[in-house]
Amino acid sequence: MNFSLRMNCYISHLLNFRVIMSTGIRRRHVDEQKKNLLEKENTENEERHRELESDVRLLRPFHWKIIGIFYLLLIFGASFLHKCLPEPKDPNQEETQFSETRAVKVLQELSDYGWKPAGSYNCEELTRNRILKELSDIKKQNVDVEDLRFDIDTQYVSGCFDIPAHDTEGMNICYRNVSNVIARLGKGEKKDKISVLLNCHYDSWPTTGSDDLSSCALMLELIRLYSKNPHQLNHDVIFLFNGAEESSLLAAHGFITQHSWRHEIRAFINLEASGSGGRELLFQAGPANQWLLNSYLEAAVHPHCSVIGQEVFQSGVYPGDTDFRIFRDHGRVPGLDLAFVQNGYWWHTEFDTAERITQGSLQRAGENVHATLNHLLKSPYLEKPAEYADRKTVFFDFLGLFVVIYPLTFAHFINLTAIIAVFALVSHRFYTKTFLTFLALRDYMLTIVTIAITLKAMTFMSVFTYGAMRWYTRHWLALVAYGLPSVWAGLSVQGLLTARLAPKIREDYGSTLELIHLTLISGILLVFTYYDVASGFLFALLLIPLIKSLASNFGAWPECPTLNTILTLIISLPGCAMAIYTTEMLLSIFIPIMGRSSYNPEPVVSFFVAFSAACIVLSLVRLNLFTVFKFDFQGGLVAKSRNSRPVNEAGFLEFVYNLLGVLLVTLTILYVFSSFWPSPYRFDEKYPTAKRTQFFHVNQMFYDRNNQLSVNETRFYAISHDYRGAEDIPFVKSDPEYTGLQCHYENNPWCEIPFLFPTKGRLNDRNIRVRAVEERLKFKHPVKILGISKKHGVDMDDGKGNIEYSFSVIGTGQISVYVIPDPTWLISNTSVSEPKEPQENMFLYFTCSTPKNICEWMFKVTIKKTTQTPSDEKPLLVGISSHHLHGPEMQSESIKNMISKIKENRVHSPEWTVTASTWNVDQVYKYF
Repeated sequence: MNFSLRMNCYISHLLNFRVIMSTGIRRRHVDEQKKNLLEKENTENEERHRELESDVRLLRPFHWKIIGIFYLLLIFGASFLHKCLPEPKDPNQEETQFSETRAVKVLQELSDYGWKPAGSYNCEELTRNRILKELSDIKKQNVDVEDLRFDIDTQYVSGCFDIPAHDTEGMNICYRNVSNVIARLGKGEKKDKISVLLNCHYDSWPTTGSDDLSSCALMLELIRLYSKNPHQLNHDVIFLFNGAEESSLLAAHGFITQHSWRHEIRAFINLEASGSGGRELLFQAGPANQWLLNSYLEAAVHPHCSVIGQEVFQSGVYPGDTDFRIFRDHGRVPGLDLAFVQNGYWWHTEFDTAERITQGSLQRAGENVHATLNHLLKSPYLEKPAEYADRKTVFFDFLGLFVVIYPLTFAHFINLTAIIAVFALVSHRFYTKTFLTFLALRDYMLTIVTIAITLKAMTFMSVFTYGAMRWYTRHWLALVAYGLPSVWAGLSVQGLLTARLAPKIREDYGSTLELIHLTLISGILLVFTYYDVASGFLFALLLIPLIKSLASNFGAWPECPTLNTILTLIISLPGCAMAIYTTEMLLSIFIPIMGRSSYNPEPVVSFFVAFSAACIVLSLVRLNLFTVFKFDFQGGLVAKSRNSRPVNEAGFLEFVYNLLGVLLVTLTILYVFSSFWPSPYRFDEKYPTAKRTQFFHVNQMFYDRNNQLSVNETRFYAISHDYRGAEDIPFVKSDPEYTGLQCHYENNPWCEIPFLFPTKGRLNDRNIRVRAVEERLKFKHPVKILGISKKHGVDMDDGKGNIEYSFSVIGTGQISVYVIPDPTWLISNTSVSEPKEPQENMFLYFTCSTPKNICEWMFKVTIKKTTQTPSDEKPLLVGISSHHLHGPEMQSESIKNMISKIKENRVHSPEWTVTASTWNVDQVYKYF
């Protein structure tokens, strides 16, 4: 037994030894195979690297330093030129030089009068009389000037008109006794039958003091200059200081439709402000008068203009309107619309004062308007403007250095020529190198999709993690949030895709990829050309690298990497420079505007930033393909775009890792910055960037169909104008008494919110909170609405019933009327205006200027039945909001305490950096 056991053990050991030996042999064999594969792969990579190194066409780190410096200079240069302003000047001895130093004195005095809404004492007495005194003083000082004719006139005017949907939803307006101050300068004793109009307005938003006084001060300075130099007045110049623009363009309408001088006006220059200083922008011209636009482009000392601004503004995307619309639509006069658009944070806020207008802004605008007006007065076209009224143009300034202007028909010719050339080249490339074209198209689309995914992820994560508008005060955070990841992700994916290619095909692949890029731009430009969108010039500039593709196609493009780099940057300069410059301009204008937009602003801002970023990335498409580096900056853009990467490091996982790395690093950077600045707002006496809010303290009396008072309350409406919503207001968030909207009347589109103008479309439910308050407002003259008569009738066309109402409304100088018929009725007519089509509801606005701030209005409304069913007894709901925009009853104690609390806390806490437009309202709703 012992022997057999020993034998079994011996055999077992032999077997185990054999298994161990065979396993070891197999492991050594596998290890040797892996070693051989790795050695082979390393050998291939070394050969690949040597092949890349030996190619003299490849770019080295030195060339990428040139590229980096070039784009940094372009970005900082565009930003500098965008903000560059001249030094203020003193008057010269000959009195021919515009002087900001002199103009700013009267500007400061007018601004010190405080808030000046139309009809207020500050507007109608202090401001208006100060302008009249200044005009009288100038006239007296120049009474002995030979050949000077100087007339001063005042106007108090009444009327009615419609405003179509643009800045607001459409509404109908009646005004009474609004004021204008007019000065007319000419040469010789006889009044000229041809004149040019300059317009500004001296009234303001109810809670602001400066807009548009800078333009009025500018016009007063021009009057001084022309009074000393009447020989420059080849034709008369009319200076209109209008007293009711903020109330929906009333005074301009009264002048251009009723003043005796209106028929002699052949052109106008409207001077506006939707910001506080900076470079004024020519953003509207026409309609279609080439000679008028040429006067500005040829004469302006510091031109700043863009057809992009005109098309964006006229599309209604920009929340604002100017008197330009009135002179164009009601006066049928061509003109120029110039506005201060920088520092829009303060527009219509308490911060809009003369002290905050950037030095040099008035000097720049004054020199431009003075030179343009001089040129315009000498223009032979001024006598027969209608003969030159049918040309649409493309115009823009290049980095503020010079202007470019050409007819839209010529733009179409250039565009179509470039588009045809691009499509011819890409078709030839597709025919000769089909597979490579499909490969390049795939990779190009992957690059675009990667940038798009990165942007989408960043917009979502920015809002989800840190809240919206982190860039509101610090614009460069938008570059960190959207520019950095766009460039990084784009170059990274290009580098990964290029690493998978054999070096010998990269030349053809690069040129094909470049053609794909030009084809996409051509497609966009084709759409712009088809729809006559003049802003397509920007994409036309981005097609200039077509020169490189054409030269390469005929073998004329140099292979020397240094010369290749320099020439590529030169031909990319116009397109990339304008893309960066336009982005800088749009961001500086639109970022403050995002503070008064209820929609998510992140996609808009990310698009503006990504546009320039994509232009940079895709302009480097071909250069990026021929780059080789012997070093690796971890996390740097250059390292991410190097193409000596081995194939086994350029797979799908590496792509995902790069993308996640981009997002993680960017979000980490944003987190660090957000920890320093937890709020997007900042209070600073010199440059505040506050949250825009509006508060109404409202007495509300709602009646049912039986004329019984169903609601008799006093409420506080807290309205946030930006996407962060009303819950972002500190004292609203902490107060559970504030609740969301609950409409009392089921079919009321305005939900009993006491709108001054119909702007419900700008607001979402998240923007409004309401709470009841104890302080009952006591008005000396409560609002009243009386139904004077009610006449039933039958429509002769379809036999359906109609009702004609006559109403009397008594309230303050600013009354909003909401006319809301039942669902089976439509408004067919009013005494204010006759709608082109029957309306489901209408918004009427009545305003007048009286010393006691109380007015009575009589108006009629006709509603028409839409079915044959019997008429309802009281089918019409009428709401009245009487707004106390000035005077002792403007703000209640509750409002004053709230404002005091805001001012006390915002000095210490960014979250409390709030600016509020606030006033009392008396509101009644009744059925008739």
